[in-house]
Amino acid sequence: AQKMLGLDDEANDHWVDTPSFRRDMLDLVNDHVKETFVGDRLGVLSKNRWGKATEWLLHDKENADPTFGMDATDLWQPPSNLLHGNELGRELLHDAKMSALKFEEAHGRKPSLAVVTVGELPRYGHSERRKQLYSNPSNSWFAKAEAGEANGFDVAEVNLPEGTTTDALLSEVYKLRDNVDGIQVMWPLPDSIDAARVYNAVPLDKDVDGIHFSSWGSKYPPVTPAGTMELIRHHDVEVRGKHVLVVGRSPIVGSPVAHMLREAGAMVTVAHSGVDSETLQYMVGKADVVVTCAGSPGCVRASWLKDGAEVINVGTTFCEEADVLLSDVEGDIESRARRYSPVPGGVGPLSIPMLFRNVAQAAWDQMEGEGGSSDASWRKEPAMLRKSFHFDSYTSALQFAQKVDEMSTIMDHHANMRIVHQCAKGVDLEMEFFSFEANELTRKDYDAARAVDLIHQDKPIEMSDFGYDLRECSIALFPADPRGSSRLLRVDSRGRVSHFDRFADSVPSLLEGCHVVFNDSRVLDARLSVKLGDGKEVELMLLDLGNIDPALSCSEHAIRAMIRSESVSKGDVYVEPASGAEVEVVDVRGVWEEEEGSGGNGCDCVVKIRSRDDIATFLGSNGSVPIPPYLNRDAVPSDKNRYNNVYAKDGGSVAAPTAGLHFTDEVLKELGESNISTLTLHVGAGTFMPVLSRDAREHPMHAEHFFAGTFMP
Repeated sequence: AQKMLGLDDEANDHWVDTPSFRRDMLDLVNDHVKETFVGDRLGVLSKNRWGKATEWLLHDKENADPTFGMDATDLWQPPSNLLHGNELGRELLHDAKMSALKFEEAHGRKPSLAVVTVGELPRYGHSERRKQLYSNPSNSWFAKAEAGEANGFDVAEVNLPEGTTTDALLSEVYKLRDNVDGIQVMWPLPDSIDAARVYNAVPLDKDVDGIHFSSWGSKYPPVTPAGTMELIRHHDVEVRGKHVLVVGRSPIVGSPVAHMLREAGAMVTVAHSGVDSETLQYMVGKADVVVTCAGSPGCVRASWLKDGAEVINVGTTFCEEADVLLSDVEGDIESRARRYSPVPGGVGPLSIPMLFRNVAQAAWDQMEGEGGSSDASWRKEPAMLRKSFHFDSYTSALQFAQKVDEMSTIMDHHANMRIVHQCAKGVDLEMEFFSFEANELTRKDYDAARAVDLIHQDKPIEMSDFGYDLRECSIALFPADPRGSSRLLRVDSRGRVSHFDRFADSVPSLLEGCHVVFNDSRVLDARLSVKLGDGKEVELMLLDLGNIDPALSCSEHAIRAMIRSESVSKGDVYVEPASGAEVEVVDVRGVWEEEEGSGGNGCDCVVKIRSRDDIATFLGSNGSVPIPPYLNRDAVPSDKNRYNNVYAKDGGSVAAPTAGLHFTDEVLKELGESNISTLTLHVGAGTFMPVLSRDAREHPMHAEHFFAGTFMP
């Protein structure tokens, strides 16, 4: 071969007989051999790659067999009971590389990633040894810069000292946001750093690590959980309708894996460090599929497994004494499990391919405007969206500005507006959106821009296009009895639907890893019967207490209400028959229009109740719970409890915060006090307002505004 290549003429066999050269050559050979590792053995030839190479080599031969020369036995293949991921990882990484090369060809640069690390990560303590044993620089999670270079990506590693402050870290993230396609902030961050602020500073369109996946629905999934699901799909592990136990609930692996498995139709149970060994053994023994994500060697024993179960080992720990990588399962898995993923060689090889796949997709999306405004007429400038609207008259510009202001109040995101009058040429209304706190464009800016375009468009948004036929037989006249027995339908951020037979049994696992904020406002008996003079009794319903404390005296406050009569005048005095208290109309705001069959139209008023009682006491003695009009039934005494949540405290709402009606004391206990916070938000009756306008833009919207802290589990 040397002679054919003419190497002899150089009088050089390309071998340098030095210790460093021999070490480098040994490393290269070692890397090459590791590329043949699949499942539990070295020397495995990929049938897929062999076939492609054979087709290339024999391309001029008719009816060439792609398996020509391949060992026909399974002697050199891993056992069929191993759910191995090595070759799958190589294929996925190759796909990501091809995408990166096409991107560079199209845009003149490589897809880019910034990896931010603060301090020393404990699980990286043995990274060098793990690379030596199990991976190569071209595909190692512990060598992202080298792996990026080998596969067509620019990877910048930002390593900050342990003592870095939150503001200093945020400053680094802000600097990166305009310079890279993807950002990965390595978890965990030191306790001294406000992790929620830092992770929230990573834009959704650059969240290639999927940190927003469970909360905001990032389009790029968390890499290790996504790799887990790829392995499950590749080996046809059946999870739909199966009982799957996930051991571990970390926000970067366990919780997202459980989330993805539920979306795949599995019945998921999550165990964690707070579960005692006896309970865990019972749960493992009942599961069809066990997914271990704890990173705690021996936390699950193989003898606990149900015969024929399938095991996905995700959590791993390097044992320095034994110089080996350990799974969470201790013992002979093969004696109980039908199939299982080995360690190493299971999920591990899939993490870096999934990361680079996300980076490549993020790069394409950002260059092609996937994350941007739906209307290219909005100019995207640094940290700002800007657009100019032209009107024939100053009045029409002001009317449009008023509609935008009303929309902005509902969305809680206001535009900067500037009117430029050009005399006979009309008026230009210039509009800008930006997020001051984020110091960059956010999803909220794009959503607001789309809303403005909807307001401005000439074509009406037909309300009838969004209607549906809600049959009376499909309407539950009362909340589920017993509480918590209702069925649950879940639609995820991608439109996929899951069904659960019983709310109380399913919602704890769906909320795994979440911090839940409940509205603890109690529903008042806000519906009264009143009469004017000798006239007949009519309905009076309080519409919104706003910031009025129900514990204050009735006579001290004017309250917005609806009186079911079209002939209400300012100064009218109605009487509540049971107490004899007078109700004075101090203002009339307009007509309260109702749909057919809802009891007739009324008047939107402001009233004062002349009673010495406080508001809550007066209503409790004389009123009833406001029942939604579409139920077409009268209130009954049991509604007081049925339409209040088990955690309700002080009164103030005039409509039930119905989402909470399904929660039971047992569910709250299972969620745990540390995972629950409450706030008091008085719900008004704006949701009772019927939809009467033809154009959706003309329907008066109802909004509630409040501020709550950010919680991290």
